[in-house]
Amino acid sequence: MCAIVVPYKTVPNGYRGEVIMRRFLSFLLVFLGASALGTGMAQAEGDNTINTSSPAAGEVVALAPTQIQLRFTLPVGGADAVAQMGLVLTCESRIINLGAPQLGADGVTVSAALTQILENGDCRVEWSLPDGSSGSFTFVSNVQTTTTAPAEPGTTNTTVPTAPGQEGDAEAIRLGGPLGLMKWLAFFFVCALVGGLIFVKIAWPEGVEYGITERYFRIISIAAIVTLVGQIIIYSAQQSGGTIGGSISPTSWGAAAETNEGRALILRLIAVGALTFFAWITERIFTESTVVLSTALLAFTILTFGFDRASGRAVILGIVIAVIHMAFVALWVGAVAIIWRVILHGPGDVDLVHALRGWYRIATPVSVGIIVTGAIQVWRIDGISLINSGHGRVVLLKTALVIVLLFVNAAVRQFVLVGMRRAKSLNEKVVYRLKRPVGVELSLSIVVLAASTWLLSMRPPYILLPDTGPRVEYAIVQELSGPDRFEVRLSITPGNVGENKVLVELFGPSRIQNFVVTFTPENPNFSGYTLNVPLTRPGAALITEDMGMRFLAPGVWNVSVTGVTTTGELTPLTSQFIIADGTTVTTVPKQGLSAVTTTVPPVTTTVPGTTIAPPTTTTPPSSSPTTTAPPSGS
Repeated sequence: MCAIVVPYKTVPNGYRGEVIMRRFLSFLLVFLGASALGTGMAQAEGDNTINTSSPAAGEVVALAPTQIQLRFTLPVGGADAVAQMGLVLTCESRIINLGAPQLGADGVTVSAALTQILENGDCRVEWSLPDGSSGSFTFVSNVQTTTTAPAEPGTTNTTVPTAPGQEGDAEAIRLGGPLGLMKWLAFFFVCALVGGLIFVKIAWPEGVEYGITERYFRIISIAAIVTLVGQIIIYSAQQSGGTIGGSISPTSWGAAAETNEGRALILRLIAVGALTFFAWITERIFTESTVVLSTALLAFTILTFGFDRASGRAVILGIVIAVIHMAFVALWVGAVAIIWRVILHGPGDVDLVHALRGWYRIATPVSVGIIVTGAIQVWRIDGISLINSGHGRVVLLKTALVIVLLFVNAAVRQFVLVGMRRAKSLNEKVVYRLKRPVGVELSLSIVVLAASTWLLSMRPPYILLPDTGPRVEYAIVQELSGPDRFEVRLSITPGNVGENKVLVELFGPSRIQNFVVTFTPENPNFSGYTLNVPLTRPGAALITEDMGMRFLAPGVWNVSVTGVTTTGELTPLTSQFIIADGTTVTTVPKQGLSAVTTTVPPVTTTVPGTTIAPPTTTTPPSSSPTTTAPPSGS
């Protein structure tokens, strides 16, 4: 049998490589041609550039601008192209909110309103057009900061900024850290003194017979006085704006005496100084002639803690709850401190056992009192804002520490009340077993006091900041409110024809964009004003007389307030007020009140010694019905 073999036709390897290379070169030529064509078309369609801008490239801006304006060399392609363009402003790597870009009548000018104040530092504007044109430029912002106002209606907290160039002339001394440290130490030593004396009164009357008890109270009383004096000195320096060395003398404590907290501190120092009489010879607290005085001094010292934060909702209730809370806290800290330092100093007789049992029998109701009164205070000043506020988050941290403290206390209480129920004396073994857990309990108590001191330095959601700025009585005050918690207060003074000071305060909502206030006179022969208020959160913006806010038309003016939130446009707020002719000021009353007319001299009042940097103000020609005069934050 024979087989027929048909040879297999193969392609040489060199020929196959040549085909692949030829196809690759063809593809490469097509790709490069398409790229060159696309680049040429993009270059032909995207060759628009910036001719001029405001702020200009490289400019140092000292006055707060109200808008970003770009003037291009070629037409930008109409309103539709402007609506699709990209425009981003950043200052110190933070995005500054802008309004929607608007095309000017010349077809080459694009402007976008600023809806918030600029950050100080290097700013960058980046733009891009739908035709592929893009670019960027930088400038330096050196404008004043916006002054915030309280988040709730009630009081005005306005701080007047300095003029540009004066920011670094006199930098305030930062005393928050030293004040917090001294407040924490004074907090502990006063609680140890007051609570220790109360513990001796109610649970361990035999303690006055021990020399170590007397020595303990002497050291604690001296430490309490020293830390209180230090706290008052630093607090006085903070209130007066001076130095610590200049506030050492008691004659320089006048600034502290001007506030409730400062007066409470001074009274607390006097009370602790008087308690030193009993701490020096402890048995005096049981002397028949002085027992009432010692009790009254202890109660008065605790009473002074009720005024550390006398503000917020239900102030009277808050003071009462604060006093009760501090009584429980002082008893807790004082009892744990004296147990750890004195009672567990070494072995002793049965009276030491009775003291331990006496305290841990009442420790449970004391802890319940601390928790209940603390919860009421949290409701009063924080509400439910425990996650979305810094103060609330620290409250949660303090709560976790208190839970750990109560767990340790429960373990010690179980050992004392159950494990020592047949004990007739305090031996070395028991002292050794209790010394460490009670020390942990004392350490946790001190850490909780530190958290409380930290909380006192923060502002809860329902506490207003103290009003430290200059007070100005405004002739016209308009309270405006509408749906979605849109609340605004407009204040104008002196309310005459001519230059006026205008304060715009926003109390709600919590976030806002395109916040605009429009003033329009009923007299058609005069122009109005449109204020692009640079606020995105509750706060205030002030326009002073020298910033060009001039109401030239006497008579009735209409005011309209608009804004946008994340849910859409807010319902405009409208009202009216009367600008007098320079002799008579008519104040538009609040609801339920009658109008009041007063006669004032036709002069402009200013706050002495106040310097305010003006914003960029555009004064319109007489033919223009509306002018833009945005306020500077102040």
